[in-house]
Amino acid sequence: MTELRQIPNVGKRTEQDLLAMGYTSIESLCGKSGEELYVEECRLRGCTIDRCQLYLYRAVSYFVNTGHPDRNKCKWWLWKDEVANPSPCGAVCAECGNYPASCRGCRAIEGQVFWLSYTGDDECPVYRCCREQGRANCGGCPELPCRRFTKDPTISDEENEAHLKRMVERLNRTVRNDRPVLK
Repeated sequence: MTELRQIPNVGKRTEQDLLAMGYTSIESLCGKSGEELYVEECRLRGCTIDRCQLYLYRAVSYFVNTGHPDRNKCKWWLWKDEVANPSPCGAVCAECGNYPASCRGCRAIEGQVFWLSYTGDDECPVYRCCREQGRANCGGCPELPCRRFTKDPTISDEENEAHLKRMVERLNRTVRNDRPVLK
């Protein structure tokens, strides 16, 4: 048994697969995304494997690439597409401090985000716009980012700016129709 088994969700079989892919330590996994690991394992096996393994690798990636990972977020089923892929605004719900304890993710709560009490809105303006436009997210929108993007009142201006930059970068990499449209 190697130190890889210290990673939540890594059992004997996943440990063997990681070793076969050349990962011998937790350190060797640093910088890898769940998607990269999943593609490597599919290549190793010579076929497309169950998508649940992608979710597991996303949780592994979160664990090894986060300074102080929240063990409550390390469950593989918390890293399904609807919370690991960018939400309408480009945030990744699975990375949010409110997920999963007090929020199930933007799509699951249909834009009823925690910060509405600060803004007085009845629904996230970005979520509403995407829903009304028949879009899954703001990726490809010529107005990105627009006035609907609200500052998080619980963090500093610098943190808001950095967060907005990451969201826009994700959305710019996102194809408009690659996920289900909001209802």
